[in-house]
Amino acid sequence: MRDFLVFDLETQRSAQEVGGWDHIADMKLSVGVVYDSRDQRFYTYFEGDLIDLIAHLKSGPLVIGYNHLRFDYLVLAGYAPLEEREEAMAEYLALDNLDLLVDIKDRIGKRIKLDDLVRPTLGAAKSADGLTALQWYQEYLEGQTERLGMIADYCKQDVEVSRDLYLHGLKHKRVNYLDRDRGLIELAVDWGHNLAPEDETQLPLF
Repeated sequence: MRDFLVFDLETQRSAQEVGGWDHIADMKLSVGVVYDSRDQRFYTYFEGDLIDLIAHLKSGPLVIGYNHLRFDYLVLAGYAPLEEREEAMAEYLALDNLDLLVDIKDRIGKRIKLDDLVRPTLGAAKSADGLTALQWYQEYLEGQTERLGMIADYCKQDVEVSRDLYLHGLKHKRVNYLDRDRGLIELAVDWGHNLAPEDETQLPLF
């Protein structure tokens, strides 16, 4: 099995706070977590560690995420000067990426929540959600310093279940998901190589 990273991040601001989903680059990083299969460790990065986070992502192996091509990377690109954001984003998209959300959407024609995959496939569940993480960040700014650690734990758990989902699909070549109309569905997958679609790099970014 090839080496890989699994990556996720949480933001400081919601879409509403930055003027809508067209402004993801303005949401800013609160916490990022990377799992590295080379040493089987989880690495936690805060906003002040941004350079180290980016270096880790560029360190070589396949980068796996769930909507990281169209969300997480946009958040990171937002730290570049405005005139350099397109170039920064192009560098992230040029990495060896596997976006599980993109691959699933290509197979079934719609987006589904990570939780609707991990519950029926792994018997696991997310410990919180993005809105809760945003609330925790506001409470952190108000002086509840332990909230930042709670965000880190939540982000790590998201990375962990994404890793386990990937490994399950890699081994069994199938995952399960919950369809609102049809119930439990078994879906064939092929995650043995890079499946990020080429046209992702051609979409307008900013």
